[in-house]
Amino acid sequence: MPHVHFMGIGGVGMNGLAQLAVHHGYEVSGSDRGYQPQTNPYRQLERIGIQINPQDGHHLPAGVERVVYSTAIEPDNPELVYAQERNIPCLHRAEFLNQLIPTNAQLIAVAGTAGKTTTVGLLGYIFEQAGLNPTVYNGAAVLNWRNDQHLGNVRCGKKNLWIIEADESDRSLLHFNPTHALLTNLGEDHYSLPELNHIFDQFRSQTQSYFMDARTCEIYTPLPKNKLLGRHNQINISNAIQFAIQLGIAKTIIQKAITSFEGIERRLEKIGSFQNIDIYDDYAHNPMKIEATMNALKEAYPQQTIHVIWRPHAFKSLVNQFDAYVDVFNTFLRDTNNSLSLLPVYYAGGTVEAEKTSEDLASALLEKDSRVNLFNTYDELHSYLIQNNPSIDILLGMGARDPQLPLFLRSLISC
Repeated sequence: MPHVHFMGIGGVGMNGLAQLAVHHGYEVSGSDRGYQPQTNPYRQLERIGIQINPQDGHHLPAGVERVVYSTAIEPDNPELVYAQERNIPCLHRAEFLNQLIPTNAQLIAVAGTAGKTTTVGLLGYIFEQAGLNPTVYNGAAVLNWRNDQHLGNVRCGKKNLWIIEADESDRSLLHFNPTHALLTNLGEDHYSLPELNHIFDQFRSQTQSYFMDARTCEIYTPLPKNKLLGRHNQINISNAIQFAIQLGIAKTIIQKAITSFEGIERRLEKIGSFQNIDIYDDYAHNPMKIEATMNALKEAYPQQTIHVIWRPHAFKSLVNQFDAYVDVFNTFLRDTNNSLSLLPVYYAGGTVEAEKTSEDLASALLEKDSRVNLFNTYDELHSYLIQNNPSIDILLGMGARDPQLPLFLRSLISC
């Protein structure tokens, strides 16, 4: 099999593909700007034979026959340019994933603005418990599958049954022609609503057998007892149940799987406690997801004081939905004792213009409420939390892309 090289292999989408490539017999290498050999995912990827180097742009490993990149890789990235100059085929991650899936396979694809990752995890776990042995490619780890040997964001099963998360943010879902598809919901995020409608309409037209639009479905009742917080997660569970029933899985198996499902990494994941403060980690990064996550904790802990930490993941998202961010956080802060800490917009390089910053968001929020803090570093934030911990019951950290955020939250547990 060819030698394939993954740029940005530390990303959850890329490391999932790298794991699948190893399973399919490829020789695999990768690079990453944030490579730290003693931390995951790098440590576990190297355990399964993947060679990883810092992404310095100077060279590729000898013998590389394909390079896989994601939308996060800039067109002028030196490593990508190096590969192109040497006429090495360069594939977007969705193109490579599509090549791994046999043309005669049953392909279940989950799309939508929010809820994709949890729904894929639920379906993958239901299918596994039904003895169907699916191959699953997901945007985060299923906690039931995560352990010292497995990252948990992929499950290597049969090659003729796949369940995948299909991403609309870069239109890459349109690389696939699934046999079955589920659309969770639709909300303005990476594109305007008219553009999103066009994208998902095309995705529907490419689905060969069965397409479920969850926006038209009633909540399945009664829902099985489950461990997930929030109305949005109960909707995800309802969607997974109804979809699995349509594909012929027995209700008794579905219900048992839902009850034993532990959840998804960084999706309202309770990771421990810090000086009697319960800590939750979440990937929420747009107003729709942030609102759902904060509401879930407010419902679960109605008498508790919640402190939210948020790091914006992109300048473009912040400027495009600035007013919506202001509205969502203002609503959260109306509760008497809740508070908010903001960190600078995560910037991993590139040429994007910073039209709006975390400072702008803090200023807009401070016009109505004083319980907003802005910190430039995690050390500053840590000092604040140490000083103010008696006034906090629940700590929620939210944000995408920055690998330091979940590490920071977990570092608090040992304090």
